[in-house]
Amino acid sequence: MAIWPVQLCIIILATLLCGALAKRLGQSRVVGEIAAGLLLGPAVLGALNTDFYQLLFSNAAMPMMSQLGELGLVFLMFQLGLHLDLKSLQGRVPMRIPVAVALTGIVVPFAIGCAIAAVSRAAIAPQVPVLGYVLFCGVALSISAMPVMARIVMDLRMEGTFTATAALAAASLTDLLGWLLLAAITAISTGDSAWPHIARNVALLLVFVAVSMLIARPLWGRIIARGPTASVTPRLLPVVVCYVLMSSWITAEIGFHSAFGALLAGLALRGLPGLKIEWRAKVEGFVALLLMPVFFALAGIQAATGSISLPNFWLWFGLFFVGAVAGKFGGSYLGARLSGVGQRDASVIAALMNTRGLMELIVLTIGLKAGLLPPAAYTMLFIMALATTAMTVPILRLFGYGRARSVAGATANQSTAYEL
Repeated sequence: MAIWPVQLCIIILATLLCGALAKRLGQSRVVGEIAAGLLLGPAVLGALNTDFYQLLFSNAAMPMMSQLGELGLVFLMFQLGLHLDLKSLQGRVPMRIPVAVALTGIVVPFAIGCAIAAVSRAAIAPQVPVLGYVLFCGVALSISAMPVMARIVMDLRMEGTFTATAALAAASLTDLLGWLLLAAITAISTGDSAWPHIARNVALLLVFVAVSMLIARPLWGRIIARGPTASVTPRLLPVVVCYVLMSSWITAEIGFHSAFGALLAGLALRGLPGLKIEWRAKVEGFVALLLMPVFFALAGIQAATGSISLPNFWLWFGLFFVGAVAGKFGGSYLGARLSGVGQRDASVIAALMNTRGLMELIVLTIGLKAGLLPPAAYTMLFIMALATTAMTVPILRLFGYGRARSVAGATANQSTAYEL
């Protein structure tokens, strides 16, 4: 009996209701959507009604949802690359600020994450290769979530402010650096560990990057220019979708995750006339309505309830949580201050950079599937991602954002408090 329609209905409704509840409680909607995945997992639904959970959301019952979740991940990464536009942020803030924030916002939490992983490996991940686990935990603590950050900025009406612009630019750089690190770590830590094999995979990836950016990108531009409207049309959009899927398949065959191919496709097609408009009109709604809820649900379901019974689970979680906040908030604050930003604005930028959300879930999913994260570490970092994302809005409200537009919003829009 096919039960995937029932699964899909429950997942969509759960993320819708939890997102609305989070919004009503003054949180960002994405916090509720991530929490919905946790509620549908073994830690909550499985504990309340084991038979119902096993029927609908056990591993044996999820092949269709797993495939939809993988498709959602591919399209989410493509959208990230498609909307990554640092040029639009240039001129609003001195570029030294986001560059400094991005660098310190990666280096400091990466070092802290590696240190915690080295200490915790014997207790949490004894079966996982040392190098892979340590490096991956460093990346997991370093990531920011530019899409979630952008949504929070809009929810709190911070668009156009100096702090939001600087944080979004820094998050864009962080995402690029973080994905490059993740690709390298995945190549080093999975599959054949022989260095010739690793070098071969990296070389093939570099060749594919060169082909995508130096051949495929100009070729797409010529194809568009020869069309009657000189822009991406509804008839051409299916070809774009096929290109994204094939790019994902190629990187997976090379030895990397399919998400890297989708991101590369987004970067290659970014700037094509009319593509963003057609994608938003025809595909983005489908991704948000159907694929994103499935991805959130799968992320929560993969958080194993048995991991919580691990000795000192909450102690290790607390260490990861404190390290994540101290590293990301502290590192970003340090970078902002070193580049001349005032204390208040540096704190706001750091609070925004501490947002993880969706991007963290993508990274953790890749780590779990690649065997670099055991279930216990995955569960800890999943809860950490939810908690750090939930922190962002309350902290920003303490600084006056999200209140009446006439007072706080007007003041915020005039903020340029960085010290030259």
